[in-house]
Amino acid sequence: MVIDLTKPLRLPKAFTDRLRTLDELCRKYDYLESMFKYSCVLELVKDIDKHCSERKVVGIHYTRAIPEQIRERGLLVRDGGEIRNTFLTEHRHRFSLNEIDFIKSCWSDFFTEEYCPARDKRIFFNFTEVALGNSSSKFLIGLYGGEQIMMCFDFDDSIGMKLSEIGKPLLIRCALNPSKVKTFTEYPWGKILVSSYHNLINPEACIFDQDGYQSIAVTKDDIVNIKVLPE
Repeated sequence: MVIDLTKPLRLPKAFTDRLRTLDELCRKYDYLESMFKYSCVLELVKDIDKHCSERKVVGIHYTRAIPEQIRERGLLVRDGGEIRNTFLTEHRHRFSLNEIDFIKSCWSDFFTEEYCPARDKRIFFNFTEVALGNSSSKFLIGLYGGEQIMMCFDFDDSIGMKLSEIGKPLLIRCALNPSKVKTFTEYPWGKILVSSYHNLINPEACIFDQDGYQSIAVTKDDIVNIKVLPE
């Protein structure tokens, strides 16, 4: 079973019944954290989190890529050097020799020994669509290749303009094993699901999301769906 963290009403009835008891609190508060002073909320977060941890959850990966390659390969785990070398092998025909030299120079300056360990061999995810349309997702879906390729460039420079012509903007939903995903908060799955319910009851409520990453590939069988976004 794969749990979509934005669909709290698909949880078992025992959980949805407990969620409905929070309706008054959901209308009163705009921030989930403000509700944690009530033990019933925190206990429900913990219980839902445990339920999710024993199953799979949907992670959302934003990128600009060639959809057919994702369908064939899934999402691969590679270090930045391999990603950039593959990019040049597949797409160098799109750039002049001067542009290729400039790209390599930018990469050399940006991807330092200090920076690389935080990104190499990691696939990053969100768990709701709240980031869609913000500045970070705009670059991820607008410029080809993910952060390991496009971080040095912008939409209005010559390299960025060419990167924006490769592939399609994609929202990729993946079935993830929670035990393999590193996040940055306690009880992330419970918090996101309760927050999703909070927002159903109170549309003004802030939606809680969480960045996460894993260091194992997402196989093509664990791709739930690939959505091509509008340009």
